[in-house]
Amino acid sequence: MTHKAAYLWGPLSTFSGPLAAHLLTKGWNVHIASKSALHLFSLAPLDLKSSAQYSLERALGGHEKLKTFQERLTFLEGGEPLKGTTYDALIFCGLPPNFDEPRAPRAPWAAGELLSVARMLKGVPLFIVSSLWGGIQADGVVPEELEFDRRKPKSHWEGVCQQYESRLLKDLAQYESAWHLVRLPVVSGSSLDGHTLNFSGLFALLRELARRSNGEGDKGVLQLGYNPDATLWFLPVDAAVHLFWRILEDEGRPRLCNLVSTQQTLNREWLASAARALGFSEIESVETDSFSLPGTLRHMLKDSMLVKTRNLFEVAGRYQIQPPRVDQAYFERMLSFAQAENWGSHAPAPAVAPEFTDEAVREYFEKFLPAKLSPEILKGLTPGGKAAGFAIEGDPETVWLLTSVDGRPHVEPSTATGAKPRMRLLVSRQSLMRLATGRTSLHREILLRSARIDGPLLDAFKFANALAAFLKEHPFVPTISGLPDQPLPTEVPT
Repeated sequence: MTHKAAYLWGPLSTFSGPLAAHLLTKGWNVHIASKSALHLFSLAPLDLKSSAQYSLERALGGHEKLKTFQERLTFLEGGEPLKGTTYDALIFCGLPPNFDEPRAPRAPWAAGELLSVARMLKGVPLFIVSSLWGGIQADGVVPEELEFDRRKPKSHWEGVCQQYESRLLKDLAQYESAWHLVRLPVVSGSSLDGHTLNFSGLFALLRELARRSNGEGDKGVLQLGYNPDATLWFLPVDAAVHLFWRILEDEGRPRLCNLVSTQQTLNREWLASAARALGFSEIESVETDSFSLPGTLRHMLKDSMLVKTRNLFEVAGRYQIQPPRVDQAYFERMLSFAQAENWGSHAPAPAVAPEFTDEAVREYFEKFLPAKLSPEILKGLTPGGKAAGFAIEGDPETVWLLTSVDGRPHVEPSTATGAKPRMRLLVSRQSLMRLATGRTSLHREILLRSARIDGPLLDAFKFANALAAFLKEHPFVPTISGLPDQPLPTEVPT
């Protein structure tokens, strides 16, 4: 069986993460561009390989499911396409779809990389993901034409989207191969179970309303400042991904497609369903309210705009795609998922000693580390068979040497041999505690300068990747007092 192949450029966001997962389940080979750990400060919004893998694992539903598709999944560090691969689609997702995703402001810089990415895959159909808010005319209509005058941006988010799309279209004038522009609305939780990768977009509204609804008292009427006769255009992520996949598979696809629901839902309708899911009997539009909402979301709730969807109706009709049901049950599923995930933020860790005790340090290096190291990880940590060191900042006596003895790990204090390690991780005790217990990632600690790796550049790169993989797979729970006897919350890598 011949599998189609897609090259995906951009961060694994609320949309592109589930899209990559969906393509894998549909039999595609998926190659994902990622950023090397050597280029942490690049303005490109690409993920580090470890972060991209983590996001895709969550989108697929677990580590075991990710392993199922391992043969058809490739992370391309540095973004170079895999030689010898015939690609069927190049998907450029430089703009995360929701206004409050942290890498969205980098999108205009990402647009500047379009041509260099496209020229590496000359002749491959190019699919560019943009936003409805990048293409609003002066009369408030999002058209299905490419040439029009955009209105003056009414929010910072709209300005970012306009800059991104304008730079894309300017560069595409020099591009000779086939290309297609797909505009996304705000992406919301899955219609099946409310699942999302990032708690952005509508979740910011639901979180604030849920926080206020938890108090005591009558929940009869929810008063919110919004325009009942306007539409905040959004689409459940599974519907958006499925539609995009059908467009990929359709040889008769349009040049431009506004990927929104074919069933317009006024704010008075979907917000009433959301209010009932929160326990309110009804919702009332007021001039001002006391809810603390992001400014862009506040503007979207009041903005009156229309979206032309003729070509989307044609696609939906051709494949008999039913519009998703955005009713009370849908918002209940979103709320249940969000509450189970604590709205994407982890509960504060219980009170613990601020640092590892000496006993816990010895247990980690002398017992836990050698017991858990696999031969593959050990090879990466001791490149060329040379010793690797772990040093605690401010404590010159606490240096531990890791060596490979007949392919098995051996750890001992450096004072026992006096050997000088080829590679060394220098870390504070507080940072070591976060790393060992799985509360943060190695790349994050390096970025924050709470950890440092010394050694030859190529060996340092191998050492960092191997150590990051080990720390992710094996969180440490000390048996000696000084830390709690339960695993601590895991911090999502950034």
